[in-house]
Amino acid sequence: MEAIYVLATTRSFRTAQLADCRRHGKDGFWLTGEIAAPRRASLQLSWSRGGRKRGVNGKATSLAEHLAVLPVVVWTAADADLWTGAPALRRRQMDRGALGLRTSALESISRYRQALGQKRQLLQQRVSKERLVAWNGVLAAAAATVIAARADYVQRLRVTLAAALETSGLNLPPIDLEYRPSPSVDTQDSSQLVGAIEEEMARAGTQELRRRLVLLGPHRDDLVVQWQGRPLRKVASAGERKALGMLTAAAHGQVLKGSGSSPIYLLDDADAELAKPTLKAVWRAFDGISQLFASSNRPEVWEGLNLDRRWLLSDGKLSPR
Repeated sequence: MEAIYVLATTRSFRTAQLADCRRHGKDGFWLTGEIAAPRRASLQLSWSRGGRKRGVNGKATSLAEHLAVLPVVVWTAADADLWTGAPALRRRQMDRGALGLRTSALESISRYRQALGQKRQLLQQRVSKERLVAWNGVLAAAAATVIAARADYVQRLRVTLAAALETSGLNLPPIDLEYRPSPSVDTQDSSQLVGAIEEEMARAGTQELRRRLVLLGPHRDDLVVQWQGRPLRKVASAGERKALGMLTAAAHGQVLKGSGSSPIYLLDDADAELAKPTLKAVWRAFDGISQLFASSNRPEVWEGLNLDRRWLLSDGKLSPR
């Protein structure tokens, strides 16, 4: 499962360093995969001490083109705190969605991060407020594209998550997703978005100069889940949070499918913290998916499910069951 994810995204869901993905005692690794839909293609990804190399159909290509070949929906233990952990987890989820809808969002996110880094340098240099205001125009333009992309994704996710909850049949309270952009602006008015962001940044200029921190921008965005008007983190049990996380993965996949993608699903340790009836309900949200890989250390988890095939992992080796 990790190999599929690394091949598709050029990153690991387990570690920040690709060096940690190589087998013990090896200097690197090489992955290749044949993709059948929506059009046939082959993907390559290798890593050695010289760095990573990626390819599509044997040719070096841009990261955006590579990511477009095999969209992936993943749920792992790292996503367990998606709705209750640090806002960075939810920003990552929104960026996954924005990239899944349009790989061009990668350029927008990169441009914002670059502008953010440059503004941070200016603040450390104690520049004048006038120079900071001039730079805000650059940062606001980059921020607007990121905020618009995230807002679009959240709006789509809100619809598909409601559908996934209904399909599961789980008796959960009404759920609402609230995107909270930084600065707080009207994301529906795209024509005024850049100007509104720039104005808010200008107001924060004095405080930013005093604290030497960038206080406004998408790097401070959040996505909040409300259960009947109350924050999820205060009322949901561990099992309910896990069930909602899995349903979010199903809803995320439906967002990508609605944009013309055919993602592959990777669900690691799928049954952890879920009672068998709850897991059975969650599985309903994944009905009709063309390719899904799931793992568990309990064989009884798969009872009653229509599975194409099963493997047993033992001593680092896979064997069919």
